[in-house]
Order: sequence, then C-alpha cells, then structure tokens
Amino acid sequence: MKISKILLLMGLCWANPISAQITINTLFEMQRGKVPGSDTTSVSTAYNQVNVDFSQKGFQAGIRAEVYNAVGTSREVYEITQKYARWNHKGFRLEVGNYNAILGRGLTLRAFEIPGVVLESQLYRLRYSPTQDMAGAYASWTSGYLEAKALIGQPAVGDIPPGATTGNPPRDIARRQDWVSGGELSIRPVSPIRLGGTILNVNPDTPGDDNTGAWSSFADIDLSPALDKAGLYGSFYGEYAKRNGGPVGDGLYLSGNLGGSRLGLSFEFKDYDNMGLRFNAPPSLIREHTAFLLNKATHVLLSINEKGYQTEATYVQPNVGTLTANVTYAKNTLGPTVTTVFKERHFSFDLEKFSDLNLGIFFNWGKDDLSGINRRRIAGVVAEKKTTSGQSIGLDLQYQRASRPFGDPQKFTDAYSLISWKHPKGFGAALIMDRTSDPFEVDRPETFDIETGTRAFWSINLNARISTYYDAVLFAGERRGGTACTSGTCYQVLPFKGLEMRVNTYF
Repeated sequence: MKISKILLLMGLCWANPISAQITINTLFEMQRGKVPGSDTTSVSTAYNQVNVDFSQKGFQAGIRAEVYNAVGTSREVYEITQKYARWNHKGFRLEVGNYNAILGRGLTLRAFEIPGVVLESQLYRLRYSPTQDMAGAYASWTSGYLEAKALIGQPAVGDIPPGATTGNPPRDIARRQDWVSGGELSIRPVSPIRLGGTILNVNPDTPGDDNTGAWSSFADIDLSPALDKAGLYGSFYGEYAKRNGGPVGDGLYLSGNLGGSRLGLSFEFKDYDNMGLRFNAPPSLIREHTAFLLNKATHVLLSINEKGYQTEATYVQPNVGTLTANVTYAKNTLGPTVTTVFKERHFSFDLEKFSDLNLGIFFNWGKDDLSGINRRRIAGVVAEKKTTSGQSIGLDLQYQRASRPFGDPQKFTDAYSLISWKHPKGFGAALIMDRTSDPFEVDRPETFDIETGTRAFWSINLNARISTYYDAVLFAGERRGGTACTSGTCYQVLPFKGLEMRVNTYF
C-alpha cells in the first residue's frame, strides 16, 4: 500500500474517532538454522506479515503484505497477498477482493485460511501463510425465511507460496488460474428446517480445457424444539454433491447429534468419489487432537475416493469430569485390488473436580494403511497444577507403540514429554523431549550411513506476553517434521534444527 493511502485512512480515523478504527497486526518470524536432509549449513531467514485494517460502521477495508528473505540466497518474496473491502447492512453483505466463504458444508466450495500458521514449502523453500481464499466478489443476503449467496473469483492454490518462480530466467507461477462462479440458495419453510442447494461453474484459463461444474442439495434440521420438553437437543444435516466433468464424481455427507444435560451422541458419514476440487474441502470426519503424537498421526482426507464414518459419545459427571469415546473409520479404494483402511478408537477422561488442578488422560489405538502403520497404540496424561501465587506447572507425557508390515525393525516406539511453567504476568517456559525409534526418523538423510537405534529431539520454548500489544515466542533446539492439523485442515511441517523467534504485535 502506498504511504499516501495509509495517511488517508489514518486521517479518516482521526476525523471520526468514535465510529472509525484502524488496526495493524504484524507477525514476524526469524530463523537461524537448517532443515535436516535439505540444508548442509545453517541459513538465516526472516518472514514478516503485516495486516492493516480500516473499519467504520458497516464498512471495512484492509490489506496484507508478506515479505520473506533467506540471507545469502535468491529466495525472497515481496508481495501484497490480500486486498479487500467489505460492507454490511442489516442482512446484506458485500465483499470485493480477497475473501473466505463456504457453500453448504464445503463439498462444492470452501475458501479459507489458517490463522497464525507459517509454513515452508519443500519444493520452493519459501515461507508463507497458507490460504485457499478467493479473489473476486462475494455477496450474501439473509432474511427470516430466505438465505442467498453469490460469488465469483479465482481460487488460490494453497500449496504454492506467493512469489514462487520456475525456469531460467525465472518466471512467476500463477497461484490463481480458473474462474469460479456460483452460489447458494436456501429457504426455511418453518424455522427449524432449512432446505437449499449450491451450484458452481468453472471457466478454465487454459485454452482447450472443458468447462466443469458442481452442484449440491442439502437439508439442515434443528430437532431441539421437538425434543425440548424431554430435556434433549438434536440436529440433522445431509448434503449430496455432484461433480460434472473432469472427471465426473459425487459426494455424500450426513451428520447428526442427540443429547441431554449429561450425555451427548454424534454421528457422521462420508462417501466421496472424485470430489477433489482445488477450491473445496469436504468434512474429513477425522477427530482433531491437541496431543502431539495424536495430531502427528492424523489421517489426511483423500476426497478423490474415501468412505467412512465417525461417531462420538461424551458423558459429563458434574463436579467430577468428562468422559469421551470416539470411533473413526475411513476406507480408500485406490484401485481394483488396492484398498487401504484407517481405524481409530479413542477414549479420554478430563478431571474437573479440583479448581487448581487440570488432569486429562487418553488412550488411542488403531491403524493407518496409507501411512504404512498396521498397528498403533498411543496413551498419554496431561496435568497442570496452579500454585497459591497464581503460577502454573504442567506435565505432558505421551507414549506410542506402532508397527509396519515392512522395514527393519518393523516395531518402533515414540515418547513425548513436556514440562512447562507459566507466570500470571504472561511469561513462561517449556522443555520438550521427543524420542523415537522409528527407522524412518532415526536414519539421517544427509549422511551416507544408515543410522539405527533411537533418536531424541530436544527443544526449549520461552514465551512472553508484553502488555496487550506484543507477544513473543522463542524456540531453540530440534523438532520433527510431519503432518499437523488445525481447524480441520492438515498440512506438512518441515523438520527444523536451530533458533526460531516469533513476535506478534497488535495496534
């Protein structure tokens, strides 16, 4: 953004300080270290994201800039990655520029970003904030009995970082190509029932490519009014989607829940066939875990061909705690004779009896053929104790036993432990030890020798909250790469060894 535009926005804000506001958020991340297996020596890098937002009554406008530089290399990015303007008036909403949106439950379209996550591309070796947003225009209108959405734009390819280039001389890689247009329309014949559908059309940029499209129909029913007299709540949602061309496919998603004051039950079903569009994200039906080893072992949805279900039950005993049981199953048919299965059984208990002690235990067992894991057992305990002075001491212990049908050795273990301390003034520290005997992790790809035995990854985290305007985190040591999931979206994190500092500012 030019300086003159920033000054103009600031002038508008000062002219009417009651109804107008400018906020500036920045995310700065510096690294000094290397990616094992890719870097032979340590590299110094810096990533900075700046968000400027102006709002006044129902109007909002903003811009995002991302800057990345790896010292001593040609890897650098200076990009304006988001520009947007939004206007809200009663039930009407209009957005132009970059925007996030979802149609139905995401079977046909879901445009989103993962806030606070910074990734590094293995292919391009650039750091960036992962987004799958749209660039174009979006409008929605909501009344008592009618809801409508209309959109047009170019979706971003989430795994291509801004500023990525290819060739010699280098040329920019287009992160946005085809144009997508469509919308959603739903009605409420009665208040608890919503019926509707979505439709999309894809106009490809590449000459010779055929236009493709997708549509879906859905029903969303709130059962709580009918169950309220019995002290229960419940809901049901069902959506069927059809993909036309490139190739033809379809998808079915069903979900429902039923519960009362203590017991809650939920069930979800999926059946996706060739529903892997660049701009959609169907529900994965895989439980998202906060525990490190469980999150790392999460199954990644293959919407090109996946069928399965997830069911969960929770029971709350007042003044004692909460019991949770979850069963997840997914099957991928990769060929006429090739089928893989993901199974997970999860049980956890969270103690709520003591105000100064948080305690949680879990046990998880299953398999993941896609990852080559034919048997897995994970258990853990997480505890945090508050002292009379307001400080907190935490302990996190997790252990995994797993096996593969191939390799030497076939069986391996993982152990994860964390000891943390927090001060009520906003700063703390944590010591982490991550130990594995997995032969895929023990062997170091940067050496010619084949390492066996065990390998430990030690690290320390220091964090501080400075007033309401700054917070900082310092990481030193080594961490493993692999799968991580946030808000239902999974991504790959590269391993790292060295020093990393992150600073967030809020104005």
